[in-house]
Amino acid sequence: MLPSIIDPFSIEWSKEEERYRLERESFFADILVVGANAITLDGQLLSVDGNGNRVAATIYGPKKVICVVGINKIVKDTAAAIERVHDLAAPVNAGRFVRIRNPKMADLPCVRTGVCVDCRHEWRICNYTIIISGAMPQHKGRINVVIVGEELGI
Repeated sequence: MLPSIIDPFSIEWSKEEERYRLERESFFADILVVGANAITLDGQLLSVDGNGNRVAATIYGPKKVICVVGINKIVKDTAAAIERVHDLAAPVNAGRFVRIRNPKMADLPCVRTGVCVDCRHEWRICNYTIIISGAMPQHKGRINVVIVGEELGI
């Protein structure tokens, strides 16, 4: 039997209930393949999410998490990771979401200006920030990081 792939982003934005169901279903997957916004030199993973489904499932959900990051996401420390998200990833990703998912996001300050202003807009994509710096003994080996020797994503 082939494994099924759960991809909430394959659902049209207007089908919100179906997309939400798939996002919740991903918590029960055997494997979650995910990215991160940054990884520090001492091995901390930082991810920022608007909806929370990606970061929540990374923390606690699927039996195995494979986090794939490109070398462009390696930063010195947590402060640099947060700076990377706000100065680069958030404005670019918010603009991308306007084009492919939700035109309502066009009013976000970071979309209009290209710079994060730590807004409180209802459609902001920076609602949930996680920093993973370790795991409890019973969860050791659950999160696996694959660093690809080229630039991947934003």
